[in-house]
Amino acid sequence: MKISYGVPEGFSAVEMDNSATYVSTLNGKTLPGLVSYSVTHNRLEFDASKYTENGITVEEQNVIRRVLARIDYRQCQQGCDLSLDEYHVSIDKQRRTLSLRDSKNDYLQPETSWGLVNNQSLDLRGASDGYRAMNLSGSTWLGMPSQSFGYMNWYANRSEVRGYSRQDHDVSSYFLQKNFGSSYLRAGKQDSVDYASGAVSTLLTPSFDQFVTLGSQENLRSDRDVGSLVLYSAREGNYEFYRNGRLILKRPAILGRNEFSYLDMPGGYYPVEVRLVDRSGNVVNSEIRDINNLNFAGGGSNSWHITAGKDMYDGGRLLQASASRNMSQFYMNASAVSGDSRWATELNATRPSTIGSASLTPTIGLLSGERSTGGYVNLSMNDDVLGNLSFNRYQNTGVSRFYQGMPSTYVSYSRNLLGVTAGYNYQKRSRGEIQQAELRWNYRPNGLWSSFVLGVQKGGYSSLDQSDYSVYFNMTWTLDRNQASFRAARVGGQTQVSGDYRKEFQDSYGTSTAGMTVSRLDSKNSVNAYASRSGTRGDVSLNLGHDSDTSNADFNYRGMLAASSQGISLGRYSPGGSAMLLSTPAIGDTPYGFSVEGHPVAGDGTYAVPLGNYGDVAFARVLTNSEDMDMNIEVPANIIRAHPGQVYSADAKVDIHMVYSGLLVDPAGKPVGGRIVETGDTAYPNGLFSISSKSVLPGITVEKGQQRYRCDLSKTIDGSQSQYRCNE
Repeated sequence: MKISYGVPEGFSAVEMDNSATYVSTLNGKTLPGLVSYSVTHNRLEFDASKYTENGITVEEQNVIRRVLARIDYRQCQQGCDLSLDEYHVSIDKQRRTLSLRDSKNDYLQPETSWGLVNNQSLDLRGASDGYRAMNLSGSTWLGMPSQSFGYMNWYANRSEVRGYSRQDHDVSSYFLQKNFGSSYLRAGKQDSVDYASGAVSTLLTPSFDQFVTLGSQENLRSDRDVGSLVLYSAREGNYEFYRNGRLILKRPAILGRNEFSYLDMPGGYYPVEVRLVDRSGNVVNSEIRDINNLNFAGGGSNSWHITAGKDMYDGGRLLQASASRNMSQFYMNASAVSGDSRWATELNATRPSTIGSASLTPTIGLLSGERSTGGYVNLSMNDDVLGNLSFNRYQNTGVSRFYQGMPSTYVSYSRNLLGVTAGYNYQKRSRGEIQQAELRWNYRPNGLWSSFVLGVQKGGYSSLDQSDYSVYFNMTWTLDRNQASFRAARVGGQTQVSGDYRKEFQDSYGTSTAGMTVSRLDSKNSVNAYASRSGTRGDVSLNLGHDSDTSNADFNYRGMLAASSQGISLGRYSPGGSAMLLSTPAIGDTPYGFSVEGHPVAGDGTYAVPLGNYGDVAFARVLTNSEDMDMNIEVPANIIRAHPGQVYSADAKVDIHMVYSGLLVDPAGKPVGGRIVETGDTAYPNGLFSISSKSVLPGITVEKGQQRYRCDLSKTIDGSQSQYRCNE
């Protein structure tokens, strides 16, 4: 989707830009007045008297004035990021924000207090033939004073299939961390499975049973990768991802193409066992896939950390040191691990570049250890004409006890040809190879959006016979908030087809979806009905199904609980570990809702809103889609470096503007006119009226001579869009 912003008729772009004002911050603190551009002086200016009245010192004002004077405002088209006079300056002309941060004190140490943020996810599944499964997992952040916090990752899994049961539960990671001005100190237990996606810049990721880490703050701000894993399912059910025997992810599987974001998976480069499980708990097939979501570039930052501890698996002593550097011409990551006569080192370099219209990101890595020496090559290319290419080759990477990788090759290529996207994926490991090819195209006649996917896969569906071929075809139609799809697949001599219809309902408090799926596998039919709700308190879904042999059901909940001395509330999942407790006012008896930082909240309550990790929020982003009222909403947050475990309090300021218009009629249907007591406006003799109010009016009183009518504005007369009933 492409969105362009035009200039209103009668105005020029220069005039619109010159009249813009900016909400500004200094070192994360919101300044009390707007910054505006002066055409006369050709610079950005502010109201010094207002700053003085609100506690901004003369020294701070001099700094602001000096930095603003050096900004070339006319050359900053849509926005810009600058380094001026030892300050980082960021201007966003779309959102009308301006921030100044002292580079010498870039890592602020704001006040922190006690708080609790807990993410929880519950998945329950069962079938009438004896299949039962329960997966409960969560991550808990405990905020503490002095820029400190505690973290814990925990899980509990149990499954039973026709008398055979399996259970697994543990606290996989926990630690305490203290943040300083430019460094941090961490101690506890760390399982490599719990590393965040994109936070790992080398292959060496040992697990520590006990450890102490000293590192730089920049190490905590690595960009998160946004890659994805594409799988092709031969059966509808669920995908289960296992690493080192531990279930790390469970997601629904639809017939044909499925795509899963790396953001939901641990960081690093590692193999996972992917099981396709049908709704009765039967394992349809199992395959090994490589997850490659390393963040080699490291966001272009300079970071380091040193860790000493005990190996989680054999109890041996471990010492690890890692560093990332921006070398101007390329990014470099280095890591070394040593312990009990075993050692491993790694060095990789990434040099993003542009050749013509193509964007290239090549990475070369070298590995060495007590066993052997190896290396790897990664290459990604993006070009509007040539297409998109991704290539990974890992050679002889089993160099040490600390990294026992297997040789592997992965190639992915896609290109748009005459409106059709052709794609090819190839993966080879010691256990075999998988090849996938597909065509995708869209067609939109009269607003009906149609999407089609035709693909073929060789290998991967059966661990016993890698020569298996499968063919699948998916198509989807979308109109407004209605979606219908048809899917077909041919695998191992079996043909499965399925049809799906769903409807989405969006309101001010979130999104609801309801739908039904009907499928047929050879002579076996099944039907599933499902409903989901993504709202103010989290996400929940329910699926009920039946086929010729069994009935099945599954339930899923994912959300967050945030608590502090200011209160406790539920909200959506918070991957960053910090939250804002937002209190919203009541507007009479009228319900209302809006979104804050992309998450829905409602009126007259307290809601937990997820926040980004170590981010600044001066004024929270607000969006409302109410069709019934015009609302002006402000959420001043004044959050500086949102530490994990911190729960910040904020109050929403809500002003409404209501316009009521239509016809006033008595019970007999005759028009009612006169003076409207509440507003002083006039209703005309034919009943026509129009009034504006700063509050919700459930009703109005109309005086006509000695008569007084009470008119109900809470609803219109049945069958009418604009008539309101009045009674004497």
